[in-house]
Amino acid sequence: MSDHNPYSAFTTLSTDITERILSLLPIPTLIRASSVCKSWRSIISAPSFYALIAHNTNASPRPWFFLFGLHNTSSRNNQSFAFDPASNSWFHLPPAQEPRAGSCFIGANGFFFTTTPRFGFSRILNTSWHLTSPLRFSRINPLVGVFYDHDRGHCDLASGFACNLPKFIVVGGVRFIGGLVDIEDRLAVEIYDPHSDSWELCPPLPADFRSGYSSQYLSSALFRGRFYVFGIYSFSVSSFDLKKHVWSEVQTLRPPGVMFSFLIASQNMLVLAGMCNAPHGPSFNLWKVDELSMEFSEIAIMPHDFLYSLVDTEEDDKFASLKCVGLGNLIYVFNEEYHKKYPACVCEIGIESDKCSWRRLPQLPSPVNEFHKVISFCSTVSLHNIIQRE
Repeated sequence: MSDHNPYSAFTTLSTDITERILSLLPIPTLIRASSVCKSWRSIISAPSFYALIAHNTNASPRPWFFLFGLHNTSSRNNQSFAFDPASNSWFHLPPAQEPRAGSCFIGANGFFFTTTPRFGFSRILNTSWHLTSPLRFSRINPLVGVFYDHDRGHCDLASGFACNLPKFIVVGGVRFIGGLVDIEDRLAVEIYDPHSDSWELCPPLPADFRSGYSSQYLSSALFRGRFYVFGIYSFSVSSFDLKKHVWSEVQTLRPPGVMFSFLIASQNMLVLAGMCNAPHGPSFNLWKVDELSMEFSEIAIMPHDFLYSLVDTEEDDKFASLKCVGLGNLIYVFNEEYHKKYPACVCEIGIESDKCSWRRLPQLPSPVNEFHKVISFCSTVSLHNIIQRE
């Protein structure tokens, strides 16, 4: 018995059976399994393996939550984390390496971006950066969206294999003139075409957003061929038609009692997530939004104990540091302040949107540094890219 090899049973299995067994494992276990032997790594790295996983789950990949902490004076204190909702696990990632120190660093679905001094992009979990031709108007803290030209097909981000590159839309932001920030300039929308390495100029954000053109004051949602821009504190909303290149009429989207809110593209609908000062006390609510009329209906309220677990109950403005991002059927709410090590929770929206469930996320893996800026976004994840990075 002492000579018994616990893996001998696996070595006698056919490749097809081994592949089917491995396809049932969660991603964290697959990462470890890919290091067991060359045979397993070859199976897990194959394109057919991802198709098998998709068949087993019979659903779209669940988007991950990415959190990047940036330190102003020491890049050694930068940290990167990724949360996998399927395994309820955080991954401690190597810090993202921007092409140049001091550049404006942004995340959007599937990609990292820098906008100054040059615009560059990199797929998540990939260390290879691509610099584009210069923006016509260099800017910091813009909104950035990722979309595909349907005439050329599109890429399945979950597969991680070669596909047509997407287009990028850059909206708002601010620029420096003579070392000073020009807060009055309405910068033109710019759309990047990777096939010609060129930027197309489009009409700027409507003047109704003059209270703040940067991502500090705005949230965005890419939904059904439109790039929605929403004022977190002004509650103004307008959408940019990605084919006609025109802005819609500006409307106001503000449920009663809302202090600040975020617009999110979730499954087959727009969702507004915001902090309310309701008669019964503070609450964090979710509303389903009609994309045409901008009418809204409540679909979920965060449990009271979850809400207060995210904040310091002794502070007067304790809710001001709450942020929200989402994709698919998951809405993440987190605190971007250090005092509780950036706690978060997530709401999973049911297929009919009438059944929503909340849960707390586990704590970030230690050690957790204190950051001057936190960047967060959601994205589907390629197992191929994870395995290749290990």
